[in-house]
Amino acid sequence: MTAIRAEHVAKSYRLRRERQRTLKEVMLRQYAPPEDVHALRDVSFTVEQGEAFGVIGANGSGKSTLLKLIAGTAKPTSGALEVHGRVAALLEIGAGFHPDFTGRENAYLNGSLLGLSRAELTRSMPEIERFADLGRFFDAPVKTYSSGMYTRLGFSVAVHLEPDVLLVDEVLAVGDEYFQHKCFAKIAEFREAKKTILLVSHDLGAVSRLCERALWLREGQVAAAGTVRDVINAYHLEVGEREQRERASRGEVGARWGSKEVEITRATVRAADGTERAVLESGKAASIEIAYRNPAGKSDAVFGVYVYRDDGTGVYGTNTLIDGCVVPVRDSGVVRFRIDELDLLPGGYDVDIGIIDPQDRYYDYHEKGLSLRVIGTSREVGLTRLRHRWELDA
Repeated sequence: MTAIRAEHVAKSYRLRRERQRTLKEVMLRQYAPPEDVHALRDVSFTVEQGEAFGVIGANGSGKSTLLKLIAGTAKPTSGALEVHGRVAALLEIGAGFHPDFTGRENAYLNGSLLGLSRAELTRSMPEIERFADLGRFFDAPVKTYSSGMYTRLGFSVAVHLEPDVLLVDEVLAVGDEYFQHKCFAKIAEFREAKKTILLVSHDLGAVSRLCERALWLREGQVAAAGTVRDVINAYHLEVGEREQRERASRGEVGARWGSKEVEITRATVRAADGTERAVLESGKAASIEIAYRNPAGKSDAVFGVYVYRDDGTGVYGTNTLIDGCVVPVRDSGVVRFRIDELDLLPGGYDVDIGIIDPQDRYYDYHEKGLSLRVIGTSREVGLTRLRHRWELDA
């Protein structure tokens, strides 16, 4: 059975410029007319009952607008949208909460709007209070809450009112790490209970982990739809290449320091065939190429790389000294960090490139000297692949 069906859905807004107009402008109509903004255009997809479905895309691509249409807080300008079952939505921090009501009172209010009786809400209230973990603030006005407390209350109310369809926006990113773990565990319970989940997130790892299929919105239109792997790979491919072009056109680099006695002249990422790439395939050969010049005639240069995910999480760092590789430094040359099989899992990564001496004195260190995206077809999750095998006792 289909839980959500969208057919050629479009949503437009009229943007008015709220500028003070002069009497002359009003009389002569010398002012800009309202502008129509097309938030969604010709969007079609289905979500089956019990399915976890992800929606990804850049800021302003129409993701939140789509959720508002599904939640019923906005209406499509054109097209057809059907949603079957009770919908609980966690779209914006504090959305639907009355600031002067307490957390408990707002929980009753939200439940009544979804059609639950007072008796049903009273039975659910102890679990809502326990999960939100607000202590005495559960009976304090929500206008005294922090953004994290709003998140706790909103998510707790949404998931404990027994919805058939749960809509979750980026709001989860506001919660602390412990609460995020609780939320993901609760979403896993929903999946086991065959509830329908629609998740909007910039965290592609979370979408990959929780969802079977996904939709990529680009400027209000469907850029890709299908399995999570296919959609995320398509997204990485386009975004990675665009980021690389923009970085090159702006001459954008990270912080850089060092004596420049040995200097990095160019750093590139190359695929197995030797071509320069912004997007690499997980499990395939690759290399990081560091071109240098040695104006001071140094003979003790140590070349290193440090790879980390684009959120700053470190993945791996090493250098030629650690690896016992002696580099005969010439006036200029190229050093390659070769990877037989790239064990990074799909995602965005940055690479620091450095040249130091054996006493860790910096000749040239280029922070975020390279950026790359990794795509792949594996269903593994996380940062990197651990070389392993499975063994069974007889």
